[in-house]
Amino acid sequence: MSRLPLVRLLPHAGVYRYGTPTTSPSAAVLRLADKGWTISQAPKEGWAVVGDTEGRKLAVETLLSRHRISPNPPPGAFPYLTETSQTIRHLAFARPPPSGEFIDFTARYGALQEEDRLTFRDQLKKYGSSKAIEKVSKTLGISHLLDLPGVSLSSGQTRRARIASALLTKPGLLLLEDPMAGLDVSSREEVSEVLGDLNERMRIVLVLKDREGGMPDWVSDVVEVKKGNVWIGKREEWEERRSVKHDSKVEEIQELMELKEEGVGLEKEKEKEEGETIVKLDNVSVSYGQGSRPVLKNISWEIKKGEKWHLQGPNGSGKTTLLSIILGHHPLSFSIPSSSLILFSKPRRSIPTPILKTMIGHTSPEIYSSFPRAMGLTALEVIGTGFEGIFSRRNLSFKQKKRILDLLQGFQDLLGDKKEELGDKLFTRFTNPQQSLLLLLRAIVGKPDLIILDEPAQGMDEVLWERCCELLFQEWKENEQSVIVVSHYEDEVPWKKGRGRVIRLDQGEAIIE
Repeated sequence: MSRLPLVRLLPHAGVYRYGTPTTSPSAAVLRLADKGWTISQAPKEGWAVVGDTEGRKLAVETLLSRHRISPNPPPGAFPYLTETSQTIRHLAFARPPPSGEFIDFTARYGALQEEDRLTFRDQLKKYGSSKAIEKVSKTLGISHLLDLPGVSLSSGQTRRARIASALLTKPGLLLLEDPMAGLDVSSREEVSEVLGDLNERMRIVLVLKDREGGMPDWVSDVVEVKKGNVWIGKREEWEERRSVKHDSKVEEIQELMELKEEGVGLEKEKEKEEGETIVKLDNVSVSYGQGSRPVLKNISWEIKKGEKWHLQGPNGSGKTTLLSIILGHHPLSFSIPSSSLILFSKPRRSIPTPILKTMIGHTSPEIYSSFPRAMGLTALEVIGTGFEGIFSRRNLSFKQKKRILDLLQGFQDLLGDKKEELGDKLFTRFTNPQQSLLLLLRAIVGKPDLIILDEPAQGMDEVLWERCCELLFQEWKENEQSVIVVSHYEDEVPWKKGRGRVIRLDQGEAIIE
């Protein structure tokens, strides 16, 4: 029994949606070539799934038995799992809560509600014993987080926490979609090493974007899915294929870089001028636990109109807290001295919060996760909430509707409907990457003086993000906006390296370049 493979798809097999009456290759959503897909229990075997967004999605759904496979000889596509009744655990790190309800992500900065007081350890108890929790937490390097309220964990910390909860269920196969997203370089290396060690004892399949240096060293075999065609081979073969494709796109990339130059080429001239102060922090400090856990230490930072900033720092370094001060979410944004926090040339405490929301465009993984999907908002209504920075529907003027439809028109070919029909389509009917796009459009729709893009490419596919960059360049040509981008990947910053400025947080202290 132990020698049975975990997964076995035959050569030339097709994957069909349930209800498809034919097994013709043209009707298949996925088509395997002359190599089948066999995932064994060999300790040195490590798998990654790459390709276009739809292809990665279909590969995941196939492994989760959501489609019909033909031919599919007994005992089925999952021989070992069928014999042992073990399951496949699937973790997608850019997915909204299943309830569709609104989550107040600002609670982490203020007084915790009773349900928010549950520690990470308490949350894990539903999955395993105390001994198992300690062991898994030590393996993932998150033992120091066990007694913190779950709502206080950063995006990167939350990802490692979810991997821990999955491991406690002892799955037969662990399917992880983009587990490194939201993690700093050091954390990515640590998590990659941990997953490599785990892969020696159980089988892990990674679903990854195709980005430079994004594939862990322990991955030995690759599945690439593009336009429904499935290529399977050794990592070395895939890297050779990828290199050829990369060379063929050099001209396209150069054109994109020229567009970047055009979009921000005047920035140096702007920096020479004394522009309006958009943000000014003067010796701002924040600590939690009645002062026992300092998060920000004497931060001084000034942003002028039109400046572009890349906010960097490892997970847990205080980036989210710093942004919460600027956004006005953090209670301390009211209580610190008025001279320590200036927004749009005024003390923050003199700007009513509803007005402040209209002056700052903001998107983040937390907004993606917390956005109220149960309300039945259309794409037009979702993007329209950005004019006031709210989370509920409002009446939109003719001019506002036109602005939204003009933004949608630039993505019409990628969204698959006419722009008018796109506006009426329910937000929940869009794919996860498309929902991320709509929330980015929400951040820029009102042409605010300050835009905060926190991990904006997270959850988007590469084609969507490139198109977003083109849109942002055009917007910045027409509007002198200040921008803060948070990303752990240099290639996800929408301007050429050296054009913007960098502020890096390290253990609560700021280094400005």
